[in-house]
Amino acid sequence: MPDDALRAAREHLIRRGLREGTQLSEIVSQEIEYSWRRSVGVEASARPEAFLFVNDFDPDGILIRAAKSVMDHWLESLNGMGISLFLSDQSGQIIARRLGDKAHGSRFDESYAAEGFSFSERSVGTNGLGTPIEGRQAVFVRGAEHFNDVLAALTCAGAPITHPVTRRVIGSISFACDTGLDNPLMLAMAREAGGQIERRLLDLGSASGLALGMSQLRLSSSKAPVIMLDAQAVMTNVSGLAVMSSELHTTLWEQLRGLEWTGAKQTIEIPSLNVDAIVQRIDDSGGSSAFALELSRIPDAANTPRKAEAGVPDADSSGVGAAFPHVVRNAFDRASQGPGAIAVCGQGGSGKLHHTLAWLNGKDSGPNPLILDACLFSGEGDATWFADSREAVAEGRSVVLRHLEDLPRSELNRLKALDSAVRQQPSSPPADRTVVSSPARLVLTMNPDACPDFVSEVVSQIAARVNVPALSATKERIPLLAAYFLDAAEPADRSTLSAVALQGLMRWRWPGNVAELRATLESLARTHPGRVLQADDLPEHLRDSSRRQLSKLESLERDAIVAALEQSGGNRSVAAESLGMGRTTLYRKLRTLGIETPETLVS
Repeated sequence: MPDDALRAAREHLIRRGLREGTQLSEIVSQEIEYSWRRSVGVEASARPEAFLFVNDFDPDGILIRAAKSVMDHWLESLNGMGISLFLSDQSGQIIARRLGDKAHGSRFDESYAAEGFSFSERSVGTNGLGTPIEGRQAVFVRGAEHFNDVLAALTCAGAPITHPVTRRVIGSISFACDTGLDNPLMLAMAREAGGQIERRLLDLGSASGLALGMSQLRLSSSKAPVIMLDAQAVMTNVSGLAVMSSELHTTLWEQLRGLEWTGAKQTIEIPSLNVDAIVQRIDDSGGSSAFALELSRIPDAANTPRKAEAGVPDADSSGVGAAFPHVVRNAFDRASQGPGAIAVCGQGGSGKLHHTLAWLNGKDSGPNPLILDACLFSGEGDATWFADSREAVAEGRSVVLRHLEDLPRSELNRLKALDSAVRQQPSSPPADRTVVSSPARLVLTMNPDACPDFVSEVVSQIAARVNVPALSATKERIPLLAAYFLDAAEPADRSTLSAVALQGLMRWRWPGNVAELRATLESLARTHPGRVLQADDLPEHLRDSSRRQLSKLESLERDAIVAALEQSGGNRSVAAESLGMGRTTLYRKLRTLGIETPETLVS
């Protein structure tokens, strides 16, 4: 059918709409007719502006790794025929291409057929990448059969790629050439290439690693939890169901991917479950990994951290106590074996007060403790704080003295006297106390790095020390802490974290410790109430923390592009020409390599 007749038929369908019953069976194939009608139904555009530069994909993703060898093989086989190959993800975004003739690169760039551009049928209409995804079948699109005029000079044969396990369409493969050079065999080639990629998916990444792991689970006689996981999926035996969660998957993956491997197996501690596990790494030929873990025992539910119940006296409403590290709890217990004070030491914002309250509450330490702040002491002979503290101890209440680094020198003797009063408590409870509880304690919280020497000397004489680790050293607490902070909102406004957003939190260094995490999540909860928080919702510094590290070659390429932009005065067209690449290729690399450019730059 001549191109003019095809364009006229398409324009007639657009003008008359879908209700007019326009007959196209004698003009185009059934697959193209259905695609045209879908395109009109979603108001796809035939204009160049419809091609969006998304560039949101993982260059090391499993689909790209599975397709790499297949595309390279076909490119070599079709050498000299002027046929190029394109791979898209499930949204229709081009994530890889192979040019049959390097001279065609600029021609495809002019048609936006470059990595990062979306060829979704909903956006640009009928084409060789988006249409196979929507129609779930192979399709041949010649010249003006494309819905968007930008693609009229091309002929494409595309086929969907179906995941071999889930049977969901996860992308498409397309063979493309100039109209007039097409070959009817291109459609069969696209079907074959799609099948080859699907078979490669069985050999890589999640499919192979977890399939192997699943066979190991079936053969395992262990009654303890056995868990298989990679970056995107997890499998477990029945015993593991009780402990598995999306938060545990994230923390385990971050822990395992950071290990230094000297052998195929090693033993690790899982702090959030208070158990050890034997881990085996399973590598695939694409450079990815999966891990098999066998836990030493089924975790004791009684030791699993729980949320503080609302409305219960003395409950730690911050939620920090619920994420009480096992090592810190043990340190409190050891420090409390003597009658003296306990010094809780840690960086600012690390949760010293809240860990203290969680421990006191768990030890049934009597009525609510008296909490005082040393930074509010005047140091001018005002002994009110001391009198209040003595009265609280007489009533069996513990005293928590915060920010000891700010204690005035004039109050040192009163601090020693208060410690003596606590040590001299009677061994039996007062007559009016009906419940026997632990004796009142004096707990001092301090940042050792900010303490003057005269304070440090006194603390070393009267107190046993408990060190509260920085959040960066105990990142396994982040999922539970995040859940508690987000759960503080009303049910209708309660937000949750997606796995990708949680990974962004896990990879940040948290210089402000738990206080910074709490402020961040409370801000997100206010800004995005009732939503599942995605990576794009996070503050920029948290989004940056989850971005991949550039290779040495990519770093060199980034430096060259930055230098070219500076030499061109910010003119991207001139910079692209000096670098010997197309303008759309430069746009793609600007985003891929994380090069920030002002919006005022010349295109």
